Amino acid sequence: MTEAKAIKLCIQRRDTAGFEYLVKHYRCQAYTHAYGFMGNPEDAADACQDAFKKAFVSITRLDQLDRFYPWFYRILKNHCLNLLSRKKTASTHQEMLANQTLLNTATTPRGEVERRESSDRVEETLATLKEEFREILVLKYYSEFNYAQIADTLQIPRGTVMSRLYHARTAFKNALEQLNS
Repeated sequence: MTEAKAIKLCIQRRDTAGFEYLVKHYRCQAYTHAYGFMGNPEDAADACQDAFKKAFVSITRLDQLDRFYPWFYRILKNHCLNLLSRKKTASTHQEMLANQTLLNTATTPRGEVERRESSDRVEETLATLKEEFREILVLKYYSEFNYAQIADTLQIPRGTVMSRLYHARTAFKNALEQLNS
């Protein structure tokens, strides 16, 4: 099955096999993006599941859809942002980031401590940035998307991607310096 055929089945017949194909094809990518927003594995997995449910219900309302992921990404992003906005305080969010499971392992105890401290600083710094800066940095550095993929996912021009990345990197650098001082 192809993505186009799966989309067609979903739109015309609300076919679960077509949607299952789309979920299997995009679940890892969706999880990575949700993780970048949510900051911990459990919340990211829950957000993905909820966003896929919303997409399944919504896809039949569409007349046409050329590519699934850019459309789905907006659903996932909005769902993650809504979940985050429901959190009562920034300290709750900071606590979630501090407790996240780290993906890589170090070879020595000292290396592990240094890596965790560095990772915690990066996560703390990301949490202080505007949503659009955090989003573009997650797409570029967590998902390792190129400019064209970011532009397609966010549905913005490539030049806007480059500009936003520049400003996001500058904001990140300034926030990191403030955190370290």
